[in-house]
Amino acid sequence: MVKDRLHPKIWEKLIEKSGLKPNSIRTTLTRIKKKYKVTLNAAAYILAQRKKFSVARYLEDKDWDSLRNIEFIQVPVKVSTSRRKKIIEIVNYETENRFFKAHINEINKAYTCGCYTACFILMRKVLENFIVEILRKKYPENKKEHKEKYFNFDKGRYHDFNVLLLNLRKSSKDFGSEKKIVETLCNRASEFKETANDMAHSIHQIARKKDIDERNFQVIIDLIREIYVKHFQENPP
Repeated sequence: MVKDRLHPKIWEKLIEKSGLKPNSIRTTLTRIKKKYKVTLNAAAYILAQRKKFSVARYLEDKDWDSLRNIEFIQVPVKVSTSRRKKIIEIVNYETENRFFKAHINEINKAYTCGCYTACFILMRKVLENFIVEILRKKYPENKKEHKEKYFNFDKGRYHDFNVLLLNLRKSSKDFGSEKKIVETLCNRASEFKETANDMAHSIHQIARKKDIDERNFQVIIDLIREIYVKHFQENPP
């Protein structure tokens, strides 16, 4: 049996950013690993989330697989020190893209104010646009068969979310060693999409804080970042 080992770069990050002493890190990782039945690297990912930084780039397929069945990871939220309003950062994502930045800020504000249905729908919007960006990055528009993966020529607009997800899932083999990460993203995004659709289209569906927390949108964002860093060798937009 191959011994479960912690990636050395992850250990360096934990020492540098967690604020914990080495012995405390080891004890915490052992406790998380036992509680969630995940790999040591996945346990470190959960710990890093709690401390508001990421070690996602160092995770392997087996680590993502062990995280896949976790319904909810309790992550302390970050509260800003603004005198005007304390904004809870349910989504932590740094970007220079002003559109993504505006939408992420709006998600955090909606969550802070208890507008959970609006928060859910905004998250769905951001996720759909990320899927489009991944497909556009992977399949440049200079070929029609490429653009057809994300653009509906008959209607003159991007495909509906379910078609985008289906096409990304079918294309996962084109991502080589990142195939498993793409499939995991599609699985999580599909579950999220169904709930968000109910929120958007049914007058009877009102989101609760629990609905947002259990979907752990941050994990989806980290998977997207992982695809960009590992496959495209660049940061996401």
